Amino acid sequence: MLNRDVLEETFDWLTYTKDALSVVDALDLKKPVGIGHSFGASALIMAELTRPGTFSAIVAIDPTMFPQSFKINAPLDDHPMASLAMRRRDHWKSRAEAKKKMLEKQFFQVWDHQALDIYLEYGMRDVLNKDGSMGITLKCPKFQEAITFASASNAIYDAFERLNEIDIPVCIITGENSEINTPDLVAMKKERCKHGYVATVKGGGHLFPMEKPAETACHISSFLDRLNLKS
Repeated sequence: MLNRDVLEETFDWLTYTKDALSVVDALDLKKPVGIGHSFGASALIMAELTRPGTFSAIVAIDPTMFPQSFKINAPLDDHPMASLAMRRRDHWKSRAEAKKKMLEKQFFQVWDHQALDIYLEYGMRDVLNKDGSMGITLKCPKFQEAITFASASNAIYDAFERLNEIDIPVCIITGENSEINTPDLVAMKKERCKHGYVATVKGGGHLFPMEKPAETACHISSFLDRLNLKS
């Protein structure tokens, strides 16, 4: 929201890595546990590679990092996720209307009800409509979301290829039905980790943190208990 007037029509995924390191520095965090989902997980991997010793451990939740043989870059109008983002609805009269409309779609029906409420509360912002009435819209404009999907950089490959350079424990948590991580790919990722762990959320897809947050938290807690990292 702060940057909406200066956002460009390109995006570098390594920006996520810089953001993560900036937060660590700004909060003066001493070897925190990094927990990220999707490319958020890969960004933390790249942050540790950029500055070794930043984290004490990383929890990579269904991470989007792939071997070089997995080429997924595509133009904005041909990228499947970018196309979906551009077609999504991005304006409602109220959060109540947004919730009602979302729950008509199977995509949101499998979300935990608290996760959906949090998304509606913090993923939306109030706007003034042209007719003077109030409404809500996505905090992340759908065009920017599409650009993010379509601008996948070498970071998603570097994060995979350089996993063997990371000296701290890495726990990869995947969904049993993940559209991103097949069992074979998960095994490849674990094999590349010096100190790798794997956990699976039964029945979960790529968005299992929103579908099954309690189970996700239990896996994270078990990993931290194993490493004696819980305060």
